[in-house]
Amino acid sequence: MSVYARLGFNSSNPTINSLSSTYSSNVNTQMTILPSLLKPWQANALATGTGTDAFFVNPVANVTQLIWNTSNTLVELTTNLISYDPTVNTSLANIVATSVTLANTTANNYLYVTNKESNVIPPDSDTTTPHYTTATAQGKMLSYITSQTDGIQNTSVIMGNFSSVTIGNTLANLYSSMNTLTTILSNSITYDFISNTYVTSISVNNALALQNVVSTTNFVMYYYPHQDSQFFQNSANVISDYNKLSGFNNLGQSQNFLLNNYIGTPALKAHLNS
Repeated sequence: MSVYARLGFNSSNPTINSLSSTYSSNVNTQMTILPSLLKPWQANALATGTGTDAFFVNPVANVTQLIWNTSNTLVELTTNLISYDPTVNTSLANIVATSVTLANTTANNYLYVTNKESNVIPPDSDTTTPHYTTATAQGKMLSYITSQTDGIQNTSVIMGNFSSVTIGNTLANLYSSMNTLTTILSNSITYDFISNTYVTSISVNNALALQNVVSTTNFVMYYYPHQDSQFFQNSANVISDYNKLSGFNNLGQSQNFLLNNYIGTPALKAHLNS
């Protein structure tokens, strides 16, 4: 099958055939000199209609799922769990509170944001979270603007939207520590038949380490999506202001007349006539 064959043109219709005129020689020449729109592999995919999707992957999806699983395990383990050491009890209270937030909110939002940044889900009505297509489009525009206004010669105006998908190694290390300490906690739990309570004998050092890694994981998975969204919104605001200001370039005679004589503020008129 070819790309043209996919269209399903009905050549048996005499009216359509008569209206489908052959390109002129000038048009054919222009078609010939056009640069290639597609590479061979793209043209083959377009012709068959297969292999046109599934090009994107969320690089942090798996580790996010592992962290979500472990945080849910911690909620189950630490709810109503006690220790005979007050320091450990304080750590347990902090662990369960943070694990609830991590499981119910932070990890889910992190996955949503990174799915958008990775283009594994399409753009939607959410205009505050960077999506691959909109964020790269904004970044390309800003690369031209900031090159002229600030002399910027790097890709930070694009990459500033995507920090969340680049921290896979950090999350993997956090998960490893979190999972190891969760196993230690689980193995330390016994049931006290006298007080009818589950009791942990985890050491103070391990309890504090688990509290710290859960807190750090929650912070990292909150901070980077928040940072990306802020950068994305800042970029949108700068482009919006650029569009307002650039509208005063290359004004026509009538526009100049209206702005200078009727609708322009003194400040605008001073700028236009400077």
